[in-house]
Amino acid sequence: MAWKIQINPISCLFKDKTGNNSRKSKPKESIEVETIFILSAGRTGTRFFQDFFNTCFSQVYAVHEPQPDFFDMGMQKIRTDLIFDVSCQNICEFRKPLLKQVLSTPETTYIESNPHAAYLIPELMATFSSIKFLYLVRNPIDSVRSFYAKSPKDSGGEMLFYGENDHRKRICPKDFPGDGWEKEWPDFNRVHKIAWYWNKVNSIIQESLQNSENSLQIKYEDFFSKNQSIREKTILQVIEFLKLTEKRDADWNKINHIMNQKSNATKVEYLPPFEQWPIREKEMFKALTKEMRIKLNYK
Repeated sequence: MAWKIQINPISCLFKDKTGNNSRKSKPKESIEVETIFILSAGRTGTRFFQDFFNTCFSQVYAVHEPQPDFFDMGMQKIRTDLIFDVSCQNICEFRKPLLKQVLSTPETTYIESNPHAAYLIPELMATFSSIKFLYLVRNPIDSVRSFYAKSPKDSGGEMLFYGENDHRKRICPKDFPGDGWEKEWPDFNRVHKIAWYWNKVNSIIQESLQNSENSLQIKYEDFFSKNQSIREKTILQVIEFLKLTEKRDADWNKINHIMNQKSNATKVEYLPPFEQWPIREKEMFKALTKEMRIKLNYK
């Protein structure tokens, strides 16, 4: 069942818990809806998954980066040591409107595709009583090139990711004591900053999900593979892990159709292929991404 009590479903959505105010205490409320969070460092098709799950599967309610999107809360946690149960309570308050929609329709599983949730995994585990994580990883070279081209300078004033006009104060080495790149950061160009970001966010997710039985890591390259056998095998692995269908079957006509309409894809490339990068840039990129390239099995 998606919620434990069926009498007055709106009130049973949030179940009272006892607890104290210590930083690691359990939240006073927990969310009873079956929940799936799709995590990544970004540029892994997270917007696509909203349409994918809503179109291809019944009894789900999927959203992409709903507001508030957890970015500010994540930064507050990293930079001010936000109290744990306060974060959990905020998550409850932020998601009440969406979760009420889940209860007012036949959908029984809430799916949120949101890279910003990467900073709040322990809080999400404590807040949602039934939660799973789908963790997507992508080749760092393709990730960096996609991030770099996400908001090109000639696109009408859109912000550039880690650019001078980026209105969000994103993570940097000084936010993580002992990171090792703080002194070099002021001289980093956008490529360096994005490469560092890819490595850091994936390391945060990996650390938060270690020893978790409720998470599945898959590669972007497999899920969106042009090889139909690899693609279908990966999609089926996701379906089985998330238990989205009782018979573990799916409408492959719908799935294959929507797979050809992946949204939010970068249309124009502004960085040349990695082979054309200067030697110094290649070396810097490899140094910045070394830790997670090894762990995630990317060359």
